[in-house]
Amino acid sequence: MTTPTPDTPPSATPDMPSSLTPALARTLERERQFGDAAAALGAQSQRVSLLRLVSFLAAVVGVASAAQGGGPGAAALGAGGALAFLALLVVHARLLARQRTAELRAALHRDHVLRMTGRAAELPAAHDGLLPGGHPYAVDLDLVGPASLLQRLDCARTLAGTKTLARWLASAAPVDEVLARQGAVRELAGLHDFRQELEAAGRLAAGDDKLDAAPFLTFTKRTPRVLGTALGPVALVSPFLLLAVYVGSELGAVPDLAFWLALAAQSALALGLAKHSHDAFELIAARRGYIEAYANALGCVEGARFEDPRLRQLHADVHAGGTAPSAYMRRLDRWAGLAEFRHQFPVHFFVNLATLWDLNVLLQLERWNQSVGAELERVFAALGELEALCSLAAFADAEPGATFPRIVAPGEGFHAVGLAHPLLPAGARVPNDVSLGGPGHALIITGSNMAGKSTLLRAVGLNTALALAGGPVLADALALPEVRLRASMRVDDSLQRGASYFHAELSKLRSVVEGAERQPPLLFLLDELLRGTNARARHLGARAVLTHLLDRGALGLAATHDIALSELEHERPGAVANVHFTDVMRGDEMIFDYRLRAGVVKTSNALRLLGMAGIAVPDDDRVDGL
Repeated sequence: MTTPTPDTPPSATPDMPSSLTPALARTLERERQFGDAAAALGAQSQRVSLLRLVSFLAAVVGVASAAQGGGPGAAALGAGGALAFLALLVVHARLLARQRTAELRAALHRDHVLRMTGRAAELPAAHDGLLPGGHPYAVDLDLVGPASLLQRLDCARTLAGTKTLARWLASAAPVDEVLARQGAVRELAGLHDFRQELEAAGRLAAGDDKLDAAPFLTFTKRTPRVLGTALGPVALVSPFLLLAVYVGSELGAVPDLAFWLALAAQSALALGLAKHSHDAFELIAARRGYIEAYANALGCVEGARFEDPRLRQLHADVHAGGTAPSAYMRRLDRWAGLAEFRHQFPVHFFVNLATLWDLNVLLQLERWNQSVGAELERVFAALGELEALCSLAAFADAEPGATFPRIVAPGEGFHAVGLAHPLLPAGARVPNDVSLGGPGHALIITGSNMAGKSTLLRAVGLNTALALAGGPVLADALALPEVRLRASMRVDDSLQRGASYFHAELSKLRSVVEGAERQPPLLFLLDELLRGTNARARHLGARAVLTHLLDRGALGLAATHDIALSELEHERPGAVANVHFTDVMRGDEMIFDYRLRAGVVKTSNALRLLGMAGIAVPDDDRVDGL
């Protein structure tokens, strides 16, 4: 048998360390507190619900008895029961709202526990379409999607926040931007309450869904239908004129026909423009719950006080029209609430004909849009960026092994001490030191099957993505220059598209080697190159790919079973180094320690694995078929 391998991060194995980290202990305690509060509020809610029933029955009995001549006592019972029922109705609604809030807060902390204990794959997967197809390393490194780095990090409740974080991980930022984000993440890492309040604001309205600002932004780009046109004054004045004509007709000052003609004209206006109003309302009023969530989130940002320059700029960016979010979102919520009146048929139908209700609400929404709408795109972008920074900060706070990398000058190398895979549970991580001397340098990694080669490549790649996104990394120390990350580790072999594995891999490699001579240099991660062809072609092709990259100043790691590639160390002394992983047999058990060692591996476990599978093979430990 073999010990579990970390080559593929586990998705469902709990990893609850016996010695809790401070962040995990704090999060578990808060989950317990909110869970207990939700249970207590639920019990109160049940008692109040029972009292509501009793008061309702008392009111019914009292009213029925009073109707049959029961006297003042029966009337008092009926009135008292009715008043108690109404009061308990309000109390019950508030208790249910508090219970839901506590339940969602407990769920929020439960999600963070999953992230901290290596079980992030149990969370809802990030949305599809976050990155364009054919990304040069997203699939290879598990950057997005189920059981991905994005799923581990993402605490954003808005779609803009998730997209911002995905974009940062998928594209290296310039050094000055990396340093600016690092400063913001450092400060946010200590602001536990702020981060959780911001996350809770979106969760209270949307549950597991992401808040999408697209309808609001669509509304802000609409051409006004009432404001700035003749319809604006008409919408305001026409209902008063209609009332004046009605009063005049009642007093005999004007003929009755004048009122009916005025009402017909106003009705034609209301019905003829109903579609314009309702189209706008669908973008605003139908998302009123989202308006509340955005208002809470923006209000949370408004109330925060930051020291970091980037955070102070984001704080300023959520203001719009010269006003704070609490003011302009309250105005929007008020008019959005009035727009909802259109659902109260048939009352709305007659009120709208008499008052041009919809046009007047639309006029006020367009006025709000004129004063605020042009700045909303910046507001939502700032909120999304702040959420992305909070996601990186939560990772820094939760992981005791996290540190901030040092971005070194161009031409320097990649040097990591105690580098670990961020998607593995803490108890399954085996840190390793990885050092590349700079452009033109490479490590050739050989080793037994399942010994940890692919895990190391992904650890390097994911931590590089984190570092150049401005986040912390899982390492005791990491220094790296600005690089362009490229990987060929997974190949999509689609027979439906008529693509052989070999041709699919060639297409993947093209994205790796393309533009290798440009700056900043490539950091390549290659896993078992050209496995879709014969041994000789594989060896010659792999050598050609590596020499092509190294000659153009790229640096990186290549994992292989082809021992002949280790000769590159002698051909390029000081630039190429051999390292390996291995295993040992203890009785019938194969043990992996996942420790990176210098030199070329000396043993192979392929034949032993076949034997353990019940297939008779010669007792041969040569490295030819490693």
